[in-house]
Amino acid sequence: MIYKSKKQAVDLTDMAVGILVIGLVVTIGATVLLNIQAGRLTSLDEVTTTNESFLASDGGTTLDNVWYSSLGKITNATDGATIPATNYTITTDANNGIATVDFVASSLHNGSNVFATYNTYNTSRADYALAGSAATGLAEFGNWFNIIVIVGIAAVILSLIFMAFGNRGESGVSY
Repeated sequence: MIYKSKKQAVDLTDMAVGILVIGLVVTIGATVLLNIQAGRLTSLDEVTTTNESFLASDGGTTLDNVWYSSLGKITNATDGATIPATNYTITTDANNGIATVDFVASSLHNGSNVFATYNTYNTSRADYALAGSAATGLAEFGNWFNIIVIVGIAAVILSLIFMAFGNRGESGVSY
């Protein structure tokens, strides 16, 4: 009796599961680190910026320092008079903490130089910066993730080609 040996099909399940697990770990890890970092933000010390100069505008002007916490006051650069809060609004971008001062269109201070005194969170503290650096590192791995997947697929394709054409010298008969 002559038996032909059948070659096993290449099982890609392990590779697919591995790629999926790596992707999930990176995604969940980065999310956890960013949540840890965000949770520490309001416990940081505050730094005061005094008399930052800018031109009052109803188009909005961003303050120089990030992670805005609170406003001390806005004063007229010419006479030093405090400008009432009814003349402007302040909005903060939740993603980067950049504050924008937008003067009301009818404000007499539009087009004039003003000074702002405000507080920001000191994000240089190690327990805050470490979580952000680790999340950035995971994001860098994410940039390489596509390349890793492409190289893995190329390796599978090459192994299939070698399996198909590499064993032509064998008789395929076993006893």
